[in-house]
Amino acid sequence: DLRMKVFITLLLASAALAMKDMEKADEGICLDADILGAICVAETQLAEKIPAAMEACVGETGNNMRAGKGKGGKGKGKGKGKGKGGKKDCTVDFETVMDFFQEVWDRKACILSNAGWLDSEGNIDDSAIMSDIDSLAPALSNSLADTKDLCMNRSMDATLENLFASEEFGAHAVMPEDEDDECVPEIDPEQLLEVEIVLQKLAFFRCVHENFMDGCGNYILEAVQSMMMGMVDETTTVSY
Repeated sequence: DLRMKVFITLLLASAALAMKDMEKADEGICLDADILGAICVAETQLAEKIPAAMEACVGETGNNMRAGKGKGGKGKGKGKGKGKGGKKDCTVDFETVMDFFQEVWDRKACILSNAGWLDSEGNIDDSAIMSDIDSLAPALSNSLADTKDLCMNRSMDATLENLFASEEFGAHAVMPEDEDDECVPEIDPEQLLEVEIVLQKLAFFRCVHENFMDGCGNYILEAVQSMMMGMVDETTTVSY
């Protein structure tokens, strides 16, 4: 069937990559993420939905995508938190921070909205996401059944404090211990909430993508292994 042909093609592609990059054999064989994803959504509703959503967002910009920003909308007010103490002038420009994360979210929100994964207010529609996951091959969809709970839990950890304490933002760097360098800004809770809601949306869909790619990779590997074992069994039977 079509799925089996796809797996055979995958094997041939893997062999070609191996021959091309033999000097990098210790790094293993990698397939492009787009190819993996296309294989795993083949013959499902996602095979048409995602490309159509991406095509609909070609040329979209942050300015004309903000209408559906929902709870993650741009913050109000002056956008600056002033620091405590009189040693240093310490401020946090929340408008700049919010604009940065909002722009990142807007680029993704257009596609997610057109895919039906956001409601009319720009909030996550987890039931629609799980419905699309259920449309995948049973072996794959079963392995992704924990997506909603897993990613909701992970998104709750997406706070500014955790973000800037991560290694991605240089948490390993030595922080100054001189009290003169301390900066503890007073933060408006409402502005902080607005930023973190956007962060949590980004974290949720990053988790969905990572979980899907992990499940997809394992699904393809198991399918290829199963196919190869079947070929071995057929060869053995013929030889007898």
